[in-house]
Amino acid sequence: MIDTYTRMLETVAELADAPAADSAVHKLILHLRSAGRLRMLPQIVRELRKIAARKHALRPRVEVAHEKEATSALAAAAARGIEAPRALVNPALISGWRAQKAGILVDRSTKRALVDIYQNIIA
Repeated sequence: MIDTYTRMLETVAELADAPAADSAVHKLILHLRSAGRLRMLPQIVRELRKIAARKHALRPRVEVAHEKEATSALAAAAARGIEAPRALVNPALISGWRAQKAGILVDRSTKRALVDIYQNIIA
């Protein structure tokens, strides 16, 4: 039951129609109250938060070591099919960029090269 309610709310939220989403939530609360299942509401909220966290983790992302590399990194990532709205600064990269989309990672950073060298030395 929780999955059904969660999927319904997720579908309504994706429509990007605020009045319809508000109406659906209100109707769901009324339905749960009338059915004596109002205790399911926190579980539904928890599931919606899990879904949002999963979508956030899987969204396309481009990371750069320095802000000045952002435009070139976004263009290079777009050429490889990974389009992100903006580049995030990650100082752990040392230099270069890293892009990720749907489990695919394109790593053109100095950090990756240094890690590879280190692993070859200790292996």
